[in-house]
Amino acid sequence: MGNSIAQRNITQKYFSGAFVRDILKVSMDIIKSSGEKEQFSKSKFCHSLRETGAPSDVVEEVCNRVQKEIAPGATTSHIFRLATRYLVRENTAAAARYNLKNGIAQLGPAGFLFEQFVEAMLQEIGYTTKRNQIMDGECATHEIDIFAEKDNTHYLVEAKYHNQSGIKTPLDVVMYADARLMDIANAREHEQQKHVMWVITNTKLTSSAIKYAQCRKLKVMGWDCPKGSSEGTLQEIVEGHLLYPVTALPALNRYAREQFAKYDMLLVRDLVAYSAQDLVNKFGIYGSVAQEIITQAESLVYGNKK
Repeated sequence: MGNSIAQRNITQKYFSGAFVRDILKVSMDIIKSSGEKEQFSKSKFCHSLRETGAPSDVVEEVCNRVQKEIAPGATTSHIFRLATRYLVRENTAAAARYNLKNGIAQLGPAGFLFEQFVEAMLQEIGYTTKRNQIMDGECATHEIDIFAEKDNTHYLVEAKYHNQSGIKTPLDVVMYADARLMDIANAREHEQQKHVMWVITNTKLTSSAIKYAQCRKLKVMGWDCPKGSSEGTLQEIVEGHLLYPVTALPALNRYAREQFAKYDMLLVRDLVAYSAQDLVNKFGIYGSVAQEIITQAESLVYGNKK
């Protein structure tokens, strides 16, 4: 009789609602932005939080809280919003770094041009630049997003922007850029400077696009490529040179984004020269929002915690 009761208690414990929910979450599917299903990986999710530089106790706390709140069929965007919300409460700089990729994807809808951001990045790493240049080719006239120069080499930069996560820049984009380069180079055979096509995108590139670029000696830069280059990936350059766009700040609301775009306030580091009251006076941003923006900006640039 005693053994029966003990077995029943064990059965009730291990098949309780909470236990079943935990089991389901180990193997549950979530929905990517592309609509595809993917098995949720807690270790992968926690790793993405560690990459923000957040302390290990914060990573563990946020990771566990988000896992408890999501259910099978949750979208990656929902998981991202939850993680950002909890990170902001614990470590504002980590929250902004976590929001970086999304912040760059928000440049277009916020009123900023991706080309403007790429130009600022290139200038930061030693290139002289001009935007929206018209160049005659042998067979056609071409508008170049950014004309960059360094070490007596001319770089024709194609800035490919996507505002939806999960998209990869495909092979045909790189092939089209290569065709433009050949037409322009054929018309400038007499020039001493070398002309190089450079595709820079805020997303990843497909493996075929990278392979083609390597074969044709084109430069490409994406969110996480090229691996091991002296200049680095887009993510590495942005983080290494503190080139965070203002759209990476979680505190930024729609009105603030529009005001910063209106005044060409593109980078977070441009904001730290202002006080919260300055944002109220110059941009008409509501007081508490202005304070949050400055707090997050200073935390990201100077490394101060909230």
